[in-house]
Order: sequence, then structure tokens, then C-alpha cells
Amino acid sequence: MVYIRAHLRGTGEAARLLDEVVAHAKDIGVCQLELTASSANPRAISFYQKKGFTEVGRIPNGILQNDRSFEDVLMVRQNI
Repeated sequence: MVYIRAHLRGTGEAARLLDEVVAHAKDIGVCQLELTASSANPRAISFYQKKGFTEVGRIPNGILQNDRSFEDVLMVRQNI
């Protein structure tokens, strides 16, 4: 999972950071990356989809935030 502070969002930093993670994983022989994103964060889910991740499942009540529960969205990128 990639986290970028609010003031850096929209600058391309998240994409550059994730690209570095993918490149390193490929270099060491990793063939699949997995992550979770909160269903309350559609912007993150969209970002990961644009970077080649697909949703493979959800965990109900995976995140508790401000007395509300949200699903964890499980995402995978294969053949990196």
C-alpha cells in the first residue's frame, strides 16, 4: 500500500513511489503484488486500478474509523 501526505497528492509522487516498489519487486523475482485499500477511499482504489491492480475480494468491517466500519478491498497485480 502507498500512502502520500495530503500536500503531495496529485503531484505524481504516489505513482513514482509505487513504480519503484514494482520495479524492486520485479528485480527480486516477485511475480504478484497484493494490497488492501479502504472502501471509503475510492480515489485510492481508482489509483491502484490505473496502476494495474484488480479487485479480488472484500473483507467486511476490515477498517473501523470514527465509529464506522468499512470494507477492506483486496487488490492484486499479477505478472509484474
